[in-house]
Amino acid sequence: MAGAIFPEFPPISKVEWLARLEKDLKGKPWEDLLWHLEDDITIAPAYFPEDRPVDRSALGRTAQGSHWEIAESYEVEGDIAQANAQALEGLQGGVEAPLFLLKRHISEQQLEQLLNGINLDAISLNIAEFYAEKEPLKLLESFCRIANKRSSQPQALQGSIDFDPLLDWNEPPLDDLVRALHLVEAELPRFKILQINGRYYHAGPQEAARELGYTIAQGSEYLARLLEHGISPEHANRYLQFSVAVSSSYFVAIAKLRALRILWNNVLRGYGITNPAPTEIVVHLAKETQDENPNTNMIRATTQAMSAIIGGADRLYVLPANAALKEPSTSFSRRIARNVQHLLRFESHLHAVTDPAAGSYYIEQLTDALATKAWALFQELEEKGEFK
Repeated sequence: MAGAIFPEFPPISKVEWLARLEKDLKGKPWEDLLWHLEDDITIAPAYFPEDRPVDRSALGRTAQGSHWEIAESYEVEGDIAQANAQALEGLQGGVEAPLFLLKRHISEQQLEQLLNGINLDAISLNIAEFYAEKEPLKLLESFCRIANKRSSQPQALQGSIDFDPLLDWNEPPLDDLVRALHLVEAELPRFKILQINGRYYHAGPQEAARELGYTIAQGSEYLARLLEHGISPEHANRYLQFSVAVSSSYFVAIAKLRALRILWNNVLRGYGITNPAPTEIVVHLAKETQDENPNTNMIRATTQAMSAIIGGADRLYVLPANAALKEPSTSFSRRIARNVQHLLRFESHLHAVTDPAAGSYYIEQLTDALATKAWALFQELEEKGEFK
């Protein structure tokens, strides 16, 4: 193709390129440059047009075009007013999707205090419980009552409640999940109530295929169990989201998110869903990728955030640079973390392209390699009834 556009540069075949590579390596075989990501996933140092997988449609964000939500999390343990103040500061700084991490039970009145001054109609509100005896259904019911008082259009509100029965309870409260699904359908149809927590399986880039296999296997188990409770897979899929972590391995992170979309669409096809609602992927930076140097973490967070966005994250949480020090985030560390996303959107314009990685021979190959291995593992887990 290059020769057709620029006649002075004639086409060069793959054989010629490889011969030149070996010449530049002074006789050393180019195969020595192969990267073995996993036992049966080998990455070459160069790819060519004939190596590109079969053409596919875009794999990027689809729920909101190419827009991703700039997110920030706030711990709620002691002072409700402090968490509220941090959230208001974040919203003023451009946060679009606040996440409240509840470290203790709060009453409906305290939830109202937590949301004081926050325009529910203008954001995506997300809440997760991190304490024993959590009751996400009751939390959702409380929020519904608040939403009906505070919002002019409750049915247009967006957000999520973290509800992952298979991971968070010894006896999965599926009856509560079913009631929650009926509740959001009636009152908050744009809310996600079922979260498939792929972060639980995250073990670094060397285990990316395993992570994907277990994540979709858990999601498939939810569809099967909910079907037994009268909830169709298509209906359940409308109210679920995936939560995943990205490491500091740039290209693996991009390929992993893209592979997740391919894999989940394969699962949905297995349930007879041919035109599914877009899969929502929420991305967090893996905590173990930080070290004790906040300056290093700021730089690392930029490439991690970029890989998540190129991979197709629908919502992204960037860790404050002092998180590894096990100290509370500061106004400065939160501002720098959110500004990473502002830079990637308003200066790099990554929101202007649906699937920036599409057509990259290398990333497409890596995407397919991860998806192929993860799918084989998924089939093994299904046969063994891993989540039953």
